[in-house]
Amino acid sequence: MKMFQSIATMCFVLCCVYTFPLLGQTDTKGQKAPELKYSLRVDFKENIYASYIMDEKTVVNRMYRDSIGKQYQRKVQYNFTQSPESPKADGLPLVTNIDSMKYAFMDGSTQLLYDSQNPKAATVNTEFPDAISNMALLNHQFVLVYSPQTEVANVRGVDQPGDIEWLRNYIIKEGQDALDTAQRFTWLNALKDEQAAWIGDVSKELIAGKMVISPDSVWKRAIRLRLDGIDFTDTVEVRVTSYSKGEYVIEAISKALTPITTDDARFFGVPAPVPIQKGSGQGTIMMEMNSSGWVKKVSLKYKANVSAQYKREQFTQEITTEATWNLLGRYKWN
Repeated sequence: MKMFQSIATMCFVLCCVYTFPLLGQTDTKGQKAPELKYSLRVDFKENIYASYIMDEKTVVNRMYRDSIGKQYQRKVQYNFTQSPESPKADGLPLVTNIDSMKYAFMDGSTQLLYDSQNPKAATVNTEFPDAISNMALLNHQFVLVYSPQTEVANVRGVDQPGDIEWLRNYIIKEGQDALDTAQRFTWLNALKDEQAAWIGDVSKELIAGKMVISPDSVWKRAIRLRLDGIDFTDTVEVRVTSYSKGEYVIEAISKALTPITTDDARFFGVPAPVPIQKGSGQGTIMMEMNSSGWVKKVSLKYKANVSAQYKREQFTQEITTEATWNLLGRYKWN
């Protein structure tokens, strides 16, 4: 289309290598050799649209006190587009829209499927709680508002009917009569800032604003993740692991993943939301990019354990999640 000019570039994480005349080894003439430095920053440009595909696979094993187990797994794929606006008083807005999705849920021999581009072939009821938790944001625009430290400081709507704020208000007001307590919780939990950031924040808050670092530098960043609908936090150790022929790999390591216990969580098959009692986890995030700063791929692998109780039934849950974000293209609006 004439409205778009496809260009094979990506502006979300700009990672360039500079040579600075800093202290280094002394050469044969007694002069200090330049010291290699990396300059890292997340860069958003107006009128540039980026297209992504996210694939997520989660496998859950639950164990009750009587040693009865329950296993299920889920595969979700999102196609979404993003475009930055001019910086505002509250930060830099990144308008995000999930354009399409595929969903598959497996519980024993039962398999439930949904494809937004072929809804007539669906085998899942769209009122199925797990489906709601993963489909609620489909085609409901939201804005990720980034702070100068490249953290998602806020998530808001685009001030249009049908956006995330409109849907949140609709569930709160109209849902009083149409939905029971568990249904309202499921919807509102699926529309939380954490769910929007889990899908749309490709950089995963690994870069702290503009950074100039040595190749062997290790820095720490507080991150937030959502695994099987449960919110976790950790402080990860981040470093550039390799550079070859213009290609970089950045690695973040989690050693003390912790669930947020102040909020109730939704568990598949449990009739009501319940609080998380405790939990732990670990994992890694790998970010691949080239020397021009175009993010090519983000890969995430995590394993977490949580404990909870519904009425008198105590249970533990092991969650294994693998997710990838791949850049499909970058487009300029003429």
